[in-house]
Amino acid sequence: MSQRRGNDHWINPLLEQLNLARETEKKLARNACWKKIEECELVERIGKLVVDVNRAAGYRILEMLDFLPPQKNVLRVSFERGRVKHNLEFVIRESEIFMMFSTTNRSWTGWRPRFATHSRRSNSTLAWDQIVHPEEISEQNIRAWIAYLLSGLDKKFRLDQILQSSPIQEADLSAAARKVSA
Repeated sequence: MSQRRGNDHWINPLLEQLNLARETEKKLARNACWKKIEECELVERIGKLVVDVNRAAGYRILEMLDFLPPQKNVLRVSFERGRVKHNLEFVIRESEIFMMFSTTNRSWTGWRPRFATHSRRSNSTLAWDQIVHPEEISEQNIRAWIAYLLSGLDKKFRLDQILQSSPIQEADLSAAARKVSA
């Protein structure tokens, strides 16, 4: 027991001096973000909508993967059409929660899959990212994001584009979501 305490006393100053200690501020900020996400039940609310969409479609049209704290990744919802995979992701960067939409093209040609140096990430394109505050996310927002994902990231379905172009009723947004998922 005393040996362990002795190690803590000599190693902690050395790690700090060599700049190898993990920054506790980042860890605290990430924990605060996770707390917000859990309090607002963001993962559960999105998961419920994913289940509803899959049930309405009659098959697994959306795939959801959620992560556990204290990871930087929070949630990923994917929609695959042909060789293109569209993703909605929530990640924690610094002390902010980001929502990102990306597209991954899986059309590999020739020898690409055989080389270990080729990364699938190189075929990924970020379409939209935005800082979000879980306490401000409404069911309308989540439905609009799922509709945007199901549209293949068509700008006509982006919530910010919809809100800028004209005032839209929640019923109109719901109808657009149903139309895309059908």
